[in-house]
Amino acid sequence: METKYKILVVEDDPLIREVYSGILSLDQHIEVYTAVDGLDGLNKIKENNYDLIFSGIQMPNKTGFELYQELQNDTKLSNVPFVIFSHLGRVEDIQKARELGIKNLIIRGTTTPDEVATQIKDIINRYNSLGNFHSKQYRILIVEDDPEVRSVYSDRLGMESKIIVEEAVDGLDGINKIKENNYDLIFSGIQMPNKTGFELYQEIKQLPDKKHIPIVLFSHFGRLEDIAKSKELGVKYFIIRVNNTLNDICDQILDILKAKDKTYRLNIKKDSPDYSKFIEAFMGVAIF
Repeated sequence: METKYKILVVEDDPLIREVYSGILSLDQHIEVYTAVDGLDGLNKIKENNYDLIFSGIQMPNKTGFELYQELQNDTKLSNVPFVIFSHLGRVEDIQKARELGIKNLIIRGTTTPDEVATQIKDIINRYNSLGNFHSKQYRILIVEDDPEVRSVYSDRLGMESKIIVEEAVDGLDGINKIKENNYDLIFSGIQMPNKTGFELYQEIKQLPDKKHIPIVLFSHFGRLEDIAKSKELGVKYFIIRVNNTLNDICDQILDILKAKDKTYRLNIKKDSPDYSKFIEAFMGVAIF
């Protein structure tokens, strides 16, 4: 039987409600339901099961933020994916969303309805995908001294339902947090006060219980000296920010996390030429 995902669109403006419900309904895998305000939305959520809530902010009876808080106070509803949308991306709305821990915030004024629909479907897929990667949460530390850059990556990675993002303000702060906590990946800038990203990388590789952690270094313009230094240190993951969109970088990090959890089984026949090469490379002993 074909899987259908149920979305509840909560919005008091009938035109906006119709636009988004109409676009989302074009997907044959999605069933769209509507609520005229936050209170109506809460009542419907308590009575029905939805795969995602898509809500406006300023509404009579109950705002989108109040609706989210009500859901978080109910253990049965707190895990339902919640997307809130702001018309013009007011600073106070963005700050309030962060304060409440809302991971999925869409600014309508800078995103077309089709793009909004695509983002919503991506979020549904992330929450409902099967497999080991989606059965656990990953803890990432972002190390960057520029607060704006740090915030941009923290917000984007924080949109992933299975990622917990923590921050460090420079390399020294980063190494202290790494020594005290367990992380699944480190995402670090390079030029920072107190300790650079390269120094951070070298120090982590000297820690027996931490050296296995994937470390992604990112350079703003990909300076030749940074690229050369990375190769010299054996840095495996090096991203040039100007050559990648936020989504590109997020996808690369997700791929690294997925690969980290894969188990490989090597099966080489003893009479194969590759067998002796493998033993020599792995054990340092030649087989003749």
